[in-house]
Amino acid sequence: MYILQVWLAGAGMRIGAPIRRLLIAWLFVCLHALPSFAQTIDPNNNYCNNSNGALQGEFTLDNIRVCIDDQIRATAPLTLDEISYIPDYKGAGIPDNSLQLTGIFKYSTAGTYTILQKSTINGALAVKCRTVTVLPRDPVQFTTKACTGRQVTLQVNAATLGQYDTYVVSWGDGTNKELTRVELEANPQHAYAATSNNVRTITIEAVYGSLNNVTCSSRSSQQVALASDISQPVIQALTAVDNGTITLQYQVGAASPVQLYQKVNGSYVNTGQQFTGPATFTVKTDAKQVQCFKIISQDVCGSNSIPSDEVCSVVADAQATNKKNTVNWQAYAGPLAQSQFKNYQVIRNDAPLGAAIASQNTTTYSDTDVTCGTQYCYRLVATIGSSATATSTQTVITSAPACVTGISGTVPDNLGTVVVSVENNHPSIVTYLPTTGVPPNYTLVVSRADAGSAAFTPITTLASQTSYVDGSVDASTKSYCYQVTYQGGCGLELPPSQPACTILLTSSSIKSMDWTSASPFTPDAVTDYSVELIDSVSTREKSVGITTHYDRSPSEVVYRYRIIAKSGSYISYSNYQTFEREDRFTLPTAFTPNGDQVNDEFLPKGLYAERFLMHIYSRWGDVVYSTTDKTKGWDGMVNGLPASPGQYAYRIEVIDISNQTIVRTGAVLLIR
Repeated sequence: MYILQVWLAGAGMRIGAPIRRLLIAWLFVCLHALPSFAQTIDPNNNYCNNSNGALQGEFTLDNIRVCIDDQIRATAPLTLDEISYIPDYKGAGIPDNSLQLTGIFKYSTAGTYTILQKSTINGALAVKCRTVTVLPRDPVQFTTKACTGRQVTLQVNAATLGQYDTYVVSWGDGTNKELTRVELEANPQHAYAATSNNVRTITIEAVYGSLNNVTCSSRSSQQVALASDISQPVIQALTAVDNGTITLQYQVGAASPVQLYQKVNGSYVNTGQQFTGPATFTVKTDAKQVQCFKIISQDVCGSNSIPSDEVCSVVADAQATNKKNTVNWQAYAGPLAQSQFKNYQVIRNDAPLGAAIASQNTTTYSDTDVTCGTQYCYRLVATIGSSATATSTQTVITSAPACVTGISGTVPDNLGTVVVSVENNHPSIVTYLPTTGVPPNYTLVVSRADAGSAAFTPITTLASQTSYVDGSVDASTKSYCYQVTYQGGCGLELPPSQPACTILLTSSSIKSMDWTSASPFTPDAVTDYSVELIDSVSTREKSVGITTHYDRSPSEVVYRYRIIAKSGSYISYSNYQTFEREDRFTLPTAFTPNGDQVNDEFLPKGLYAERFLMHIYSRWGDVVYSTTDKTKGWDGMVNGLPASPGQYAYRIEVIDISNQTIVRTGAVLLIR
């Protein structure tokens, strides 16, 4: 045909145009009247892009934009024969196994699909392609909030709005409203008329197209219970679980959100805790002090709020005395106390103790049914009414437990005398027990403070012992005071003793000494002080009355002193005071051992050393006499025989009380 047309066009110079058009039409009819022939299909060709010599078919679709699972129908003209379709053509030839004869399609996955039509025209292959868009049908997700005044707010999940063109909200009361995406994201509200129907079904229809021309759509619905005015919340129970935790159980409308407020320095502040509907708040706070709370209820839209009554905690304290436990508390002083107070109830070990106490001003309870060594834990429960409309509503307030151990026994006499003395520079404490009422097992608690301080600190506990040496302090540098607390059987305890203090002896010069005046006896006073003088030969005492000062005599060559305090038969010692000085003894230059009791031996004079060693040597250097007794000199005898007259050498080594070594050497003349 194409060649014929070219030839006729070239012959146009010779054939007129009308004749030429007539010839072409006649040839076209003749050619199509010829028998049909098979056309080879290229398996690699995309027939939507290149017909590859095939004729052009034709079909229409009833909709080119549908939702998933919606039906699409293709309609072809009567001029086509042998019609078939590929609903999802991928562009690789025209495979026979993909062909379907029906022109009705349905797609289960969103996307854009190509439909290929294969047909014949007078036996010749014809193709036609059209595209269709399949839209997702995901429903819009949303929640509802029922606010007071029968008002409902929609809250949509923007991620589920998809690509819909418009959205139709049916509020369930005959009201339908077409909204744009932006309007729907703004959380639209709707107020319902006051009718008896308090449950509504809200539907959102997401539409491709418009309300009047819907291509397809999706629907999602929810029921909502309309809310009336919110009611006042009621704190039903305030419980101090322990000294650091309080829980609050409350009652409120099921859908009402509530927030917990706590009074701080006279003003209520938001704790940041909130729930929706009834629940229990837990607060970490000092439950040993009165704590006050309110719960504020709001509708879910935040448009209205109402507080509960103020509710305050109660604090109980328990004390154990002999054969009685006493529970004390402050009278409940919340704002409803005057008009709504019901009663107090003391709880012992989780069981009610005695009858309920109707008087609000009662603040103490005595429990006389106690057993020695048994632990008793007490709680106070206060019941308060509410200002809420329901007269049966009340608040139960429970204190934290206050625990004591029962005491039940015979109270002993007062503690006897406590004596504090110094031994080897450490305080020694001796306690004299009461004369009656002392059980086989008892405890003494010893406490210590620096002299002049009232801050006593326990340092040891003595089990059935009456004496103790405090090896942790040095009584030669400071005076220490001690108190003793007697604890008898079953926890019976006497008041601590009055302080008894160590005597600290000091010296500011070599001529005088002073010592502290605080008594080392309690409850007794010092009746006499003595100065103890210690030299190398003897120890003696010199009474000084009740003065705390002593002046040394020049004739005193002793090294050490200490003070002895007396009170009746009790004695206490101070630390030692040592005077460091050289041992200035004298030696004769000659002696006459003739038995006349005058200068009969060679012996140092004025010696008060602690340790002593003397050697006597002959002129040849032999030791003829040795002694370590500073009271015995050389009598001129050697091996039981009189030594020859003449010069003898000596060496004397002395170690005094201050551990200083003194060595004296020289010669002595023996005269007969």
